[in-house]
Amino acid sequence: MRKIILSLTILLILLGGSYLFYDFKINKPQMENLKPLKPKDLDPKSFIALFTERYKENSKLNAVTMTGEFPDNWVKAKDVEYLISIMYSKQKCCGYMNIFSSSMLTDNAEVGGYAIIFLNSYISKTQINLGLNSNPKTDIESIKKIEKWHQQI
Repeated sequence: MRKIILSLTILLILLGGSYLFYDFKINKPQMENLKPLKPKDLDPKSFIALFTERYKENSKLNAVTMTGEFPDNWVKAKDVEYLISIMYSKQKCCGYMNIFSSSMLTDNAEVGGYAIIFLNSYISKTQINLGLNSNPKTDIESIKKIEKWHQQI
């Protein structure tokens, strides 16, 4: 009788262990999606695409959470024409939220607002700093300054 109980116990332990291993192996790719986004993994075009794709019009909480800082010289010369082409855009998109932010803004950002910030960073050769939360809007005065700079180059 003891041998039967011991055999069944060992069998149950082996089956339970193999199931847990199988479940871990299957769900591992899903865990990859839980890694926080970092600006260094994106470029301006993919940043804008991500923030527009995740925007949901009926949601009050439209924000993309990221961790880490933007690298120096994040905006490259090849990105300038694309950013200039979208700087007038008032298309709504998600706001930026740092992972350490304790507050969440319910306002929406605009694609042109991000383009202006990225272009100003490129022009002044400074690092982008969006703070803990950022929901930039399109600003005509900033656009005029950028256009003036663009005509001079």
